[in-house]
Amino acid sequence: MDFTGYDGEIQKLVNEIMDCRSKRDGTYMENCRRLIKIGKEREDSYLLGFACYYLAEGYFRLNDHQNMIASLTEGIVNQREASQWRMLVRSHNLMGIDAVNRGNTAVALDQYITALAYGKKYDYPYETALVNSNVGRLYMALGEYGAAVHYLKKAADTFWDYREDYFGIGNLTIVYASLGRCSLFQNNLKQAMEYEEKIRQAGAGEASDYFMIQVLFARIRQEQERQQERDQYLENIARNLESFQTFLDSREEVFDFLDFLLEMGKYQELKKVFPKLERMTEESGITNLKIELLRRQAEYYQAVQERAHYLEVCAKLYEEGKCLKEEGVSVIHRATELRFSLERAKEKEKELIKEKKILQERSEKDALTGLANRYKLNDFAGKIFDRARDRGDLLSIEIFDVDFFKEYNDTYGHQAGDDCLKEVGKILSEFMQRDENIFCARYGGDEFIVIYYGKTDEEILKLAQELRKRVLDLKLENKGSKVSEYVTVTQGIQNSIPKHQNRMWDYLYGADKALYHVKKKRKNSICLIHKNEDSAESVIL
Repeated sequence: MDFTGYDGEIQKLVNEIMDCRSKRDGTYMENCRRLIKIGKEREDSYLLGFACYYLAEGYFRLNDHQNMIASLTEGIVNQREASQWRMLVRSHNLMGIDAVNRGNTAVALDQYITALAYGKKYDYPYETALVNSNVGRLYMALGEYGAAVHYLKKAADTFWDYREDYFGIGNLTIVYASLGRCSLFQNNLKQAMEYEEKIRQAGAGEASDYFMIQVLFARIRQEQERQQERDQYLENIARNLESFQTFLDSREEVFDFLDFLLEMGKYQELKKVFPKLERMTEESGITNLKIELLRRQAEYYQAVQERAHYLEVCAKLYEEGKCLKEEGVSVIHRATELRFSLERAKEKEKELIKEKKILQERSEKDALTGLANRYKLNDFAGKIFDRARDRGDLLSIEIFDVDFFKEYNDTYGHQAGDDCLKEVGKILSEFMQRDENIFCARYGGDEFIVIYYGKTDEEILKLAQELRKRVLDLKLENKGSKVSEYVTVTQGIQNSIPKHQNRMWDYLYGADKALYHVKKKRKNSICLIHKNEDSAESVIL
């Protein structure tokens, strides 16, 4: 994100937000809110899109779902308006994570697909890898290990390029852990061990506090029948679990840990961790997480034959199941509302683009003839002149005007004069459509400019003669003319290869000089000169 154009206060807030991002403490949240307040006061969608996303990240860590969704929704609308495509990828990705936590796979996939589309279209490989990682983990949770591996490997390939970055190496390690779990679930211990080695080589070994890595290592030791080491990992996991503030981004690994303890009959360990997880799921306010935990508790009480507790948990499961149904409808409703909001934003964006295009065309086009005006001419002429000079190509400028145009207006009226200029404009438009190396513009009044690129004198004179004939063939009567009964034009042209000391003005001056010279001699004529020629008499046609 580029904030170099903003004042010092904004840049300081942005830097503090990014520096405190991993903490998400009170200062972080307050800075996000301050930036949002400034963004609203200034009606600055760029600031709002940035600040709303990072505030949503903070709410995510605090288990505050309602405020997180509100911030994301506001952020997405502003991000679209400000063309913050990178932030849009991250926002839809976070929406997908939240939908997974709430057990709504369909909404999650929709959000992930949207994020991937933005990531691919606007080429944000790192953010795309984040989404691919989450899609892979979603498929893994569904037992679709082939699809999971496909997405996880794509993510790993990208994160490898960012392994020097703190977050990059962290995400690479997490993906390796997920691939290792897929290998175990596919009964491929050897491959799981290879991913363990990759994790260690990446610098995240036994001392790592990554929860999912510890779970993977414990499962590998179980398969290797190294129970003592397995139990040591389990102790580390339980100890790390005590310091957890939220497990929204590690829910699969947490529940996999519980499943692992159930498989091995580690009931005392389960009994110790359940209270902590009960508090965390209750704080999250996410019904699906409560149900996932209740299912494990039901299995536990059934295994230890505590029927009264088992029935109590089953009753809770029933009640939470009804809540989940209502929550699922709410999730779909919010997703639909967001979709409608985005569609409205898209329509607004289309209208703004259309208005901008109209304004741009008005600023660059002559209203009468539809040709380029002086503004567009100056822009184009400067670029084409530099190109011809740098490449050593021929460049020609023609200035022509309508002969006896004042007399024409006086005789037939200004509307007829406008119609005459429109007809000339049509001829010039046809020239441009036919040849991409011809550019035409209305210079002002009855004067027009034609720029020819890379053409010889012979080619230009042939085109100029065609233009003169086409105007004459319009057979627009002009009783005020002294050279013809119809409307005619007189043309002055300069053609040469620009030198480094030349400027575009030199060419315009040369063409204007040629036009002045030939008009003194004979109107309805063409004069072509080169800069080093003092006399143009020899090239009058």
